[in-house]
Amino acid sequence: MVVPELNVDVSSALDGIFAPFNRSDVPGLVVGIAQHGKLLYRRGFGLASLEHGVANTPGTRMRIASISKHFTALLALLLVEDGKLDLDAPIRSYIPELTGPGGDPTVRQLLLHRGGSRCFIDIGILSRGLAVPPAGTGLATQVRQTGRNFAPGDSMLYNNGGYHLVSIAIERVGGASFEAQLKQRLFDPLEMRDTDSIPSDYSITPGIATMHTPVPGGGWRRGLFPSEENRGAGGIVSTIDDMLRWTDHLRTQDRFGSPATWAALTGLVPFPDGTIGGYALGLAVESYRGVRLVHHSGGVIGGTSQMLTAPDHGLDIVIMANGAPACSPVKLAEQALELILADHLGERTPTIAAADYKDLLGDWWSADTGMVYSLIGEEDVLKLSLCGASQGAPLKKAPDGRVILSAASMGTIELGLDDAARSHELTIRFAGQSAVYRKVSRETADVEAFVEAATGQYYSADADCTAVIAREGERIVLRCGDAYGQAECELVCLGEKVTCLAPAVTGWTAALSFSKQGGRMTGFQINLPRTRYLSFERKQIR
Repeated sequence: MVVPELNVDVSSALDGIFAPFNRSDVPGLVVGIAQHGKLLYRRGFGLASLEHGVANTPGTRMRIASISKHFTALLALLLVEDGKLDLDAPIRSYIPELTGPGGDPTVRQLLLHRGGSRCFIDIGILSRGLAVPPAGTGLATQVRQTGRNFAPGDSMLYNNGGYHLVSIAIERVGGASFEAQLKQRLFDPLEMRDTDSIPSDYSITPGIATMHTPVPGGGWRRGLFPSEENRGAGGIVSTIDDMLRWTDHLRTQDRFGSPATWAALTGLVPFPDGTIGGYALGLAVESYRGVRLVHHSGGVIGGTSQMLTAPDHGLDIVIMANGAPACSPVKLAEQALELILADHLGERTPTIAAADYKDLLGDWWSADTGMVYSLIGEEDVLKLSLCGASQGAPLKKAPDGRVILSAASMGTIELGLDDAARSHELTIRFAGQSAVYRKVSRETADVEAFVEAATGQYYSADADCTAVIAREGERIVLRCGDAYGQAECELVCLGEKVTCLAPAVTGWTAALSFSKQGGRMTGFQINLPRTRYLSFERKQIR
């Protein structure tokens, strides 16, 4: 096929998309776009290092974060070809230390985020903030869990801990370190010379951009991931050139892997109720305005990324950012896609005006799940967010009239807004499960009564963490600590027995549901983004 040159107008339009990041005083991003193997756009913007005044270039290395997941899945599939790994065997078959519920999921379920296990990263951030524990803490935390998010295969919840376990299994059966196997079997055959899996941000890595996080009130800090064992879930460092080699091979599939392996990588598996999710083995597969996309985004402390390919059009887009202000690689990739494939895209699914459901705006809590979701109006668009976060994802009206949110990691999320307007009960359905939520309010909550009942010290054996709830001036503070550090968050009271964490700069949040007896809180369950039903019991002071 002869591919025409990208015309000057389109190239200029791409420059226009990325122009806000063409600065010499802030972190930036790198962009690579190719079609049918022909390079269309290759630029660096902003600074790779504010500290040293070094600019981003197309050759700058950055973390691809969770885009790493499908590399892990593909390596596992190659080991299946070798007869060394069985995706349908319980992970306990390869990690016998997992004697509790964390050993029950199969390797495949973990790769699909359907294993139901909790995530050691969530638990670590809750317990110690960004303090870095020693290597081995990840597995030790997973082994310690006596509870889980759900029974294996019943639902789906995006989870880094599962991919960490798979990387350990790969290492144990593959005859070399996980990182060495990635290099030998995936990177080297494609001559991805600037790509490596680097478990720790504390390792000196030549050519890599500094990740940057903004400081409230001005200034920047280094973004350092709070783990020395970032492996199968998000450990890869690469360049846009290497990643474009990779995305090209995702379509040609001519260097390694059997047809069955490649089909398994992007195959979509039904949930128990028969609905189809949008997440395969480390890759999201969905239709965007009528165009089939295979993609995955990523995020680390101080960095974000997006890899997108439109196989039927041979279009590949890779964007990696190291803290560029107001930068969403996912949205930027969509803008580039819309520009290049403008003649192939269908109509947009319309968003919903927040004013249409103004009486439903606010926080909604489920006694069954313990989670809090929030309906917010952002630029007059109705959006769904987690635990009162100020930024959410837009809700849309499907052609059949359903109110939906397209979440590739869980398929379509459906909200019964019209029924909620009548019954004051909001049903949210996703990943093969549904739950009923009822409205709670920070405006009407009796904060003083909550503080009196909740103040005290609590302990979680699964997290091996002590938590203290206290009143400090106008703030209700949750202070957690384990053997390696501590973290402090502000609680927002939503009702007699419901709170959530105040939104943080990182966007990380959680919901807490309390048990009460005789006017005193006896414990609580905390629901984190990727860890649910984590119990804390009140400690008796002697």
